[in-house]
Amino acid sequence: MTPVVAAKKLSKFDPKTFLSTIDGGRKIAAFPKKQPIFVQGDPSDAVFYIQKGKVKLTVVSTIGKEATIGILNEGDFCRRLPYWASSPPVLRNRDD
Repeated sequence: MTPVVAAKKLSKFDPKTFLSTIDGGRKIAAFPKKQPIFVQGDPSDAVFYIQKGKVKLTVVSTIGKEATIGILNEGDFCRRLPYWASSPPVLRNRDD
C-alpha cells in the first residue's frame, strides 16, 4: 500500500517578501526621470524589479532610430539581455 501524502499548499509569489528576505545580491536604487538605468552593451548580469513608477524599454537601430518596445509598471521584473542579443534594450524612467 502506498502512503498518501497531503499536497502542500502553494503560496503566491510575493516579490516584496522575497526581496526583503534574501541575503545579499540586491541593491535598491532610485533613478531620476528619463535617466537610463541600463543601455545597450551593458553586461547581462542583473534582474530589475520596479518598486515604484514606470519605465520605458527602448531599442536603438544601427542608424540611430529609437523604438519603444515596452512599458514596465510597478511590480514588473526586467532583465538585461545578453550582449549577443540582436537588440539589447535601453531601460529608462518614464517622463510621466
